Amino acid sequence: MAETAISPAGRQGQAQSPLEERFDTLGEARHEDVYGAIERLVRAAEQVGFTVHDLIRMLNSGVTLESLFDVLEVRMVGRWVHPESHGDGVNN
Repeated sequence: MAETAISPAGRQGQAQSPLEERFDTLGEARHEDVYGAIERLVRAAEQVGFTVHDLIRMLNSGVTLESLFDVLEVRMVGRWVHPESHGDGVNN
């Protein structure tokens, strides 16, 4: 079964120009960048005690990405400022 390429100009079934092929490649790279960003967000959230389900619940409840980043930042800074309160055994 042959695939039909859909270009930004909407030319279905015709060979793509080199420019259109580059648009497709950029689109694929952008998707990979998005997946990588999501993975980094989940790892950062896990480091401060959130699960991926917590993130999904927050986003579904209307928390913006900017606010979510702020929450993660505050928790990360808190871990650096008060490490003894997070169970790593460091007491000042």
